[in-house]
Amino acid sequence: MRITDSRHVDDVQNLLQHLPRLERRGVIHVGAHRGEEVDSYLGAGFDEIVLIEANPSMHGELAVRFAGDARVRPFHCAISDHDGTIDLHIHTSRTGSVEPASILPLKRFKEIVGTLHTPETVRVRCRTLDSLLLENEISADAFGLLNIDVQGAELLVLKGAERTLASIEAVIAEVALLELYEGAPLENEIVEFLGERGFVKVEGIYHTLYEDRSVFPAWGECLFVKERDV
Repeated sequence: MRITDSRHVDDVQNLLQHLPRLERRGVIHVGAHRGEEVDSYLGAGFDEIVLIEANPSMHGELAVRFAGDARVRPFHCAISDHDGTIDLHIHTSRTGSVEPASILPLKRFKEIVGTLHTPETVRVRCRTLDSLLLENEISADAFGLLNIDVQGAELLVLKGAERTLASIEAVIAEVALLELYEGAPLENEIVEFLGERGFVKVEGIYHTLYEDRSVFPAWGECLFVKERDV
């Protein structure tokens, strides 16, 4: 198990180095936050980037930052396994970061990191990934990589992306080793779901949390590649 204290954006940069050559040079990033990984995607040769962010304030930043850049298309929407609306819990750290925001309530994460709190919950539009691409006339055939970083809701995203996964060649997904968010799957469930669709895990980078004088791996980022591309 590879454990690091690197930043999330560094994890993605490192995982991109393990990608095989992909036929499709587009990337879909669900849970884009501020779009910190865009430079890494461009540096890796991706020339079409779809950024999807549920948090209204973060999407506003994306829209401003990438205005006029035809390579990057930001969308404001929560992605799950159904179409409609959904509550987005704006979980916030002691420093004011809203990166932990999720459609799921906090569970072990709140118990371990007592300074996490949820000052606001907002109702946002929700779509499956398949639906969002279809309604915006975006063909999944143009995309080789799917990155999912939605704080415990990764399996819900995957369940609503069957058509997209048929075209995707590689997936980067955040995984958890304990139930940080209420109802969130553990890593083995993500591995099993993607394995049933032809993806194998080829690399993982993990991070630790601290509780009761013990340090333990709690979450990570994993790269999955379709077997024919391994």
